[in-house]
Amino acid sequence: MKVCLLLVALAVVSAELINNNVNRVVDLSTQIAKVTAEVEITNDGSATAPVYQVAVDPGAIERLSFVSVAQGGVTLPLTKVSDGLYEATLSSPLTNGAKATLVIVTTFTHVLEPFPRAINQPDNQLVRFHSNAYFYSPYDTREQFSKFNLGSSKIESFTPRSPSNKEGQTVKYGPYSNIPGKTTAKVTLHFENNSPFLTITSLQRIIEVSHWGNIAVEEHYEMSHSGAKLKTQFSRLDFQRNPVGAPTAIKSFRTVLPASSKDVYYRDDIGNISTSNLRETDDANELEIRPRFPLFGGWKTKYYMGYSVPSYELLSSAGNSYKLDFPFVDHSYDNLVIDEVLVKVILPEGAGGFEVVYPNYEITRQADEKHKTYLDTFGRPVLVFTAKNLEENHIKNIEVYYKFNSLMLLQEPILVTMAFMVLFLTVIIFVRLDFSIAVDENREARQRAAYLVEELYTLTNKIKNNVVDETVELLASVKSSKDNKSFKNSRKEIEAQYKQLLDDCAATTKKIVAFAPTLADKVADLNRREGERKSILASITSLAEKVVSDKISKNVSSDQEAALQAKLYTAQSNIEDALAAL
Repeated sequence: MKVCLLLVALAVVSAELINNNVNRVVDLSTQIAKVTAEVEITNDGSATAPVYQVAVDPGAIERLSFVSVAQGGVTLPLTKVSDGLYEATLSSPLTNGAKATLVIVTTFTHVLEPFPRAINQPDNQLVRFHSNAYFYSPYDTREQFSKFNLGSSKIESFTPRSPSNKEGQTVKYGPYSNIPGKTTAKVTLHFENNSPFLTITSLQRIIEVSHWGNIAVEEHYEMSHSGAKLKTQFSRLDFQRNPVGAPTAIKSFRTVLPASSKDVYYRDDIGNISTSNLRETDDANELEIRPRFPLFGGWKTKYYMGYSVPSYELLSSAGNSYKLDFPFVDHSYDNLVIDEVLVKVILPEGAGGFEVVYPNYEITRQADEKHKTYLDTFGRPVLVFTAKNLEENHIKNIEVYYKFNSLMLLQEPILVTMAFMVLFLTVIIFVRLDFSIAVDENREARQRAAYLVEELYTLTNKIKNNVVDETVELLASVKSSKDNKSFKNSRKEIEAQYKQLLDDCAATTKKIVAFAPTLADKVADLNRREGERKSILASITSLAEKVVSDKISKNVSSDQEAALQAKLYTAQSNIEDALAAL
């Protein structure tokens, strides 16, 4: 390995790369400085050159956000050697005299300085940009030209460096010839820039993966307007009269969501923000976010938003192996700047064997965490990632590979079933246990009295069926047959049975009074009504005896029978009422 590195180092030393021609364009029309340099390189050395070194001006290293090198439309592998120095591996090593054209793109954040730092509400914003008139490179440059696109024709000043000139919205430096490597020539441009200076100072993304078909995404934003601050207090009246009279105010911005996103919400600490508007298209969903107040320089706002996407959009599997492929950051707004981002990926409980494939920029993986929610036992694994100083070129996918046993999907249904079983079993046991410390004698006596009342019901029904009904039938039979012997036998049986039932009723009522003395009056009323029924039954038996002996005419017996049956029905109803009162 050491030998290989030594050979590469010797090859780089013996190779002598030259920037034959450089055409650099610096776009300053937004809050981000975007530098695109088209570089034609030549190998004037004796050895082949496998790599090309990209250097960043030392004064801009801290603000560097993104670097890429492309050759023939293909992005080359890029390795960071040190702060501000990168090596791009060429698609094919350059031999002596060979040429290649590279496109080097670098972006810088927070390099446009508001000047003046404070302005009035209706004023335009002026910014200063400090740069190098030359293309900064470790190699000598034979010919170079730089153009600064400012996005505004109102240019207060720029540092002259012959040849240089201003044309409309651009400032041009060059062409310059035979510039040694790492040469600097500081220039400052002062111009108008009213583009939104909106910065996400802190972003927390939470991606919660469910194997039941849904992936939930929630993003927490802390934003600030990093442009020129207001000199005076904000005037709502002036703003309402003429919203365009505040050119630096940020009234709304557009967030792009996946086309399959659903259940979108946008809230802050107060609650739902109803001024947002979601527009659905075939390619994406666009959420227009309008804060509760317009943002001016130095003002801050906080909110969070979320949505869900189907699992198949981001998750693929082969057996028990899964791949989660999702963008590390999303398109929160045009020309976005993110100072710090924290991404948490919550995977299903039981997932393990994690492997991560990162995009081509620096992402730091922090210590894994655990997230416990409903129906979890030992917690869901959480992968935590952080990054700093990001912009739109960093909207690239990160891949997370992991193992997950599909049988773990049954854990939650089983836990729910067991929970309901335990609940029902607890209720069953609870309702059947007597937790009283002392015996309630009155309650026990009432329960026994209630049982005796049920027994009295049974005895009363027997009297009605076996005595009352039989006595009425006996009268009907003697009217037709007048069999004196049969009458006496039947009468004897009925009276014996009636006597036994009355004795049982008397014993039962005595017990009822003993257990429930408060029922004594109701029991006495029942006995009285039973005596009335007994008297009526005796009258019916006496009438039957007269009919058998021919001591009464048929018409008279029929009238008396009807009157006695009416009295018997009334007596029977009174007894039933007395029983119900018990």
